[in-house]
Amino acid sequence: MKVKIVYNNEIHLFKQQNPTLQGIRQHIQKIHPNIDSNFTLAYNDSENDQITLSCQEDLQVLIDEGIQTIKVFVLTNKKPQEFPQGKMVHKRHTCDGCYTYPIVGSRFKCLDCPNYDLCEVCQAKGLHNNHKFFKISTQEELEQFRKEHWGKFGHWGHGGCGFHRGGPHGHHGPHGHHGHHGPFGHEAFKQVREFFQDPAFKDIKQTVCTIAKDVFNVIKTELEKHKNSKQEEECNTNDIQETQQEPQQQAQQEIQQQQVLQENNTQQNECNMQEEFEEKVKVVIQVLQCDEKVAREYVECFKGFPLNEIVDILLEKQ
Repeated sequence: MKVKIVYNNEIHLFKQQNPTLQGIRQHIQKIHPNIDSNFTLAYNDSENDQITLSCQEDLQVLIDEGIQTIKVFVLTNKKPQEFPQGKMVHKRHTCDGCYTYPIVGSRFKCLDCPNYDLCEVCQAKGLHNNHKFFKISTQEELEQFRKEHWGKFGHWGHGGCGFHRGGPHGHHGPHGHHGHHGPFGHEAFKQVREFFQDPAFKDIKQTVCTIAKDVFNVIKTELEKHKNSKQEEECNTNDIQETQQEPQQQAQQEIQQQQVLQENNTQQNECNMQEEFEEKVKVVIQVLQCDEKVAREYVECFKGFPLNEIVDILLEKQ
C-alpha cells in the first residue's frame, strides 16, 4: 500500500508491503523529527467524512477493502488561531489571490464566477477587476448577499463566517464544503503554486515551449507543402483538361467544316439539277411543239434519262 502523508504544507509518499499504524507513525516522526508525538492521523472517505485512525483495526478496514493508496492527514494539537477582534472571520473561504485561509475582515465575493473570493489586500491590488464584487464584512452584509444572490449562487455564497457547523471542522470536515475551502484545500493550492514557481518547472516549461514551437513550425511547413502540392495538382489537372479539349475542339471544327461543305455541295447539285431540268423542258417544247406543262410532265416521267434518249422516246411514241 502507498501512503501519502500530508503535514505542514508538505506531502510525502512512502510504500509498505504490510502497513501498520505504528509503522506509519514512526515514519512520520522520522521525516518530521520536531513534531509533537501526540499527533492524530485521519483520512477522508468516499463521502468526504473525516475518519480518525486511532488503532490498527481502523487501518485494517482500508487494507481489507483493497485500497492501494491512502492520503493520511497529520493533525496536531495546536492552539486555536487568534484573529483580530472586530473583524469577520470567513472560516470556510480561501482568498483566490494570495491563498490566505481563512479570509479575515472584508471578503469580496465575485458576482460572475461561482467560486471566487478575494481578501482586502488582493482586492485593493485590483486583482480580477474585470468582474463585479460584493463586499461581505458584517453579518448584515452576508444576509443581504444571501437574499439578493442566493438564486444565482446557491450554497456558494453560504459557509461558516464566524461560526461552525457540525463539529470543529464544519459540516464537511477540514476541507469545508468544497475542496477549495479549508486548510487542506489551501494546502493543495499552495502545492500547485510552489510547483509553478519551481526553477525546474521553468526549465521544463521553456523546453516544452521550444519543442512545441518546433512542432508547430514543422506542421506549418507540412501544411504549406500540402497546399502547394494541391495547387500544383489542380494546375496540372487543368492543363491536362485543356490539352484534351484542344483535339476535341479541332475535331468538332473539322466536322462543322465538312458539314458546311456538304451543304454547299448539296445546294450546288440541286441548282445544277434544276438547271438541267429546265434545259430539258425547253428542248422538249421545241422538238414536240407542245406547251410547257406537257413538256414538264414528260421530263419528270423520264427524269433519270439523258436528254437525247428522252427526245428519241417521245419521237417514237408520236
